[in-house]
Amino acid sequence: MTASRTVLIRADAGPRIGRGHVVRQISLARALAGCSAEVRFISAGRADPLIAEAGFESIALSDELPSFERPWSLDRQLADADATIAAAGGSVDAVIVDHYGLDRLWDSRVRPIAGQLVAVSDLATTARDVDRLVDHNWYGTGSATRYDELLPDHCRTHIGPRYALLQRAYRDLRAHRPSVQWPPQRVLVSFGGTDPGGETARAVAALSATEVDAAIDVVVGNPGAVTGRLRELVAADTRVELHVAVPTLAPLLAEADLSVGASGAATWERMCLRVPSVVTTTAPDQSGVTRALDDAGLVVWAGLVGQVPHERYIETFARLLEHGPPRPPDLVDGWGTDRVAALICPSGQPQVALVAADARSAPAHLSDSDQPQDWRRDEAAFGSDLSDPDVHRLTLLVDGVPTGWIRGSIRGDAVRVTGGVDPAAGLDQGVLAALSSSGRWRRSRGHLDFEPAGVHHLDFDSVGSSAGDLTRQGGWMVPLQT
Repeated sequence: MTASRTVLIRADAGPRIGRGHVVRQISLARALAGCSAEVRFISAGRADPLIAEAGFESIALSDELPSFERPWSLDRQLADADATIAAAGGSVDAVIVDHYGLDRLWDSRVRPIAGQLVAVSDLATTARDVDRLVDHNWYGTGSATRYDELLPDHCRTHIGPRYALLQRAYRDLRAHRPSVQWPPQRVLVSFGGTDPGGETARAVAALSATEVDAAIDVVVGNPGAVTGRLRELVAADTRVELHVAVPTLAPLLAEADLSVGASGAATWERMCLRVPSVVTTTAPDQSGVTRALDDAGLVVWAGLVGQVPHERYIETFARLLEHGPPRPPDLVDGWGTDRVAALICPSGQPQVALVAADARSAPAHLSDSDQPQDWRRDEAAFGSDLSDPDVHRLTLLVDGVPTGWIRGSIRGDAVRVTGGVDPAAGLDQGVLAALSSSGRWRRSRGHLDFEPAGVHHLDFDSVGSSAGDLTRQGGWMVPLQT
């Protein structure tokens, strides 16, 4: 397959800043490559070996390790931007920047070579000059407005967990993972690649001291993170199995009933697989998301690395065993990486399809609200609809990615249809109305069903982007056929 677009990704990894930016960008790079894009990484210092292992070219701008300063100084940002422009070798279709040290100074310098400039961010602390901004985090009510004063008017924002940049393995495993068991049968402990605070050993020691009758999988990112204390704990407890430098946590997490670990992207990985979690944040700037999730009853926040004593872990685990774990809503479906890739490299002639919804497609049917009570309300209504013979739910796929939903309910001799689409998809509700009106709504074996017209896939051009009066507030009515 010949690459039709060129995309540059500017991201760093290092001992002080971790690997999180590079890991999520590798996931995005794979999705972009699947859309026929040629992807190259640009990094300061030595390129992370994960990039080459994933099959992507990486260009090192210098031998200097990335600085922890946020943002970088003016001179350093401009020098980095000029080096990036030189490494690009000319104009490219898109530049993705995922870096805490770079802000609008860097963006403005690089903009002339980029057909599209995209920032992936976690912190609404610096102004940007970009065309799109992606932030998969949730900081509580008002999360979507955090960047209002930091972006140019033309910038489109894609904010919230539906855009979580996860490895494809999470999406695939989500479809097959068994229900969480409680009391837990398996516990996963993982604090990232380096665990400089030694949090793994503290958590394992606390689990060993509680009455948790479960297998305990302990994952560390590299052999250097296996301390003598951790080896002693593993040797002393037959329930504990140590895993070092695994290529992905996904299979182990898919078997877990409880996860203990760090924040960051791992938060959304756990939610994708619906695993209850105890989270210890590794830096103050990561505590906002975790604190909000804890306040909403979606995770348990233990505290900051190095500030959680052994006794607090024991108390936390004992309380969970007695009262049960937090149950995260079905909020993350694992398709976020594909959604973002489609925004950066859209298909020239996307295909749309309506498929019958099942429990796995629940996230696509949640509202765009940033209120947990709305997520839980929608989730409960969705589950109720799946068992109601007079209601039929459909999921809208755009190039295979869940992008919207349709709900049909019998009203006499007609069907009342409502629906919604991902606001980033560039569609209006008219597409849903046209699709739902082009097929047949009928009773089949006592249940409401929908039969698409002729073919399951229709070009946007053949569907149209407007259905006039069909999109009036409150839905639209279509005939119920026999």
